Amino acid sequence: MLRFGNSKVPDSHRLSFWGFRMALLVCLMLSAGGFLLSRSTATGNAKANAGQEKEATFDAEFQKGIQSLRRQRFEEALKSFKRANEMRDKKSPECYLAMAQAYIGLEEHKNVIESCDKAFELGGNDPQVLVPAYNLKGLALQALAEGKNQKKLQEAEAVFRQGLAIGTDVVPMVHYNLGIVLMQQDRDPEGIAEMQKFLELQPKGLNSEAARKMIENPRRAREPYAPDFSFTTSEGEFVKLEDLRGKVVVLDFWGTWCHPCVASVPAMRELNKKYSKDPAFVLIGIDTRDDEETLRAFTAENKMVWRQYRDTENQVSKLFSIRAFPTYVVIDPEGILRYRGIGASSRQGAALDDAIKKQLKLLAKPPDAN
Repeated sequence: MLRFGNSKVPDSHRLSFWGFRMALLVCLMLSAGGFLLSRSTATGNAKANAGQEKEATFDAEFQKGIQSLRRQRFEEALKSFKRANEMRDKKSPECYLAMAQAYIGLEEHKNVIESCDKAFELGGNDPQVLVPAYNLKGLALQALAEGKNQKKLQEAEAVFRQGLAIGTDVVPMVHYNLGIVLMQQDRDPEGIAEMQKFLELQPKGLNSEAARKMIENPRRAREPYAPDFSFTTSEGEFVKLEDLRGKVVVLDFWGTWCHPCVASVPAMRELNKKYSKDPAFVLIGIDTRDDEETLRAFTAENKMVWRQYRDTENQVSKLFSIRAFPTYVVIDPEGILRYRGIGASSRQGAALDDAIKKQLKLLAKPPDAN
């Protein structure tokens, strides 16, 4: 879903803070409303007498798309929704709404806007279609703003408010997303108020804790903070992001099955040797797909003496939207993502080294230094 090269944040803006959040919001839309699943069934019942077999085919294709969307297989989902829409002569507001969600996952934001506009055109006065569509269109405009284009942020704000004018019970996330847009415009009191309204409607959920953190620190809406994580390493040490504050953290997403990852081990070993004496430096390997015996044998043989975590359920990898290996992430002492790079080239190694060096230097700098 995310397309990264070697990048620094925030200078190049190629590290997509929005990509992390958009993927999460797609899942939230599915879990919070369930409207897409119910809509196709209701429509099918209404037309059952006119063509049960045709409706069954439509429902099957639509549900296939829903399942692909839940697995974050966005291209497959899009194909299914388009096929289902063809069965309705390209006049299904539910399909256009579902297509918009798939496009969000693919980060094709202009297509999101077009699909939402079609959902508006065909959705009549149905809040179950209109409110989610306003929410998705607002997200697309917000993403196109990249957190700094004030005109686009204002457009996103207007769209979210249109959704709220119809009703908030359908998609409470509209309050959450509006809150972020307002904070990105440095309108923190207004943004906090929207976050509080969101929490009133959804006190528990995937984004509820994030809302509380943004109320406490609105800067989180403007900076690419790392997603919270916690795990127990292969050595039995419990690690969580909060406990790593004040340190420069490097996460290496890798696996023994990955040839570039294996090729990068000597460079990572040298990197750890270079910085491990600095108490502010933390290197953690996030291993995927390997069994415990394979991981232990490989790390011992290759003298990989830094912390390792076997990400058996890909929980941490999903939090960081990892799509390629190896991927390196540098988190600064405040918990903000400062670098993300992919690959095992010498250029990548040098860029990672520079990113670590820069953050350690800033940490060592006196607070009052210019």
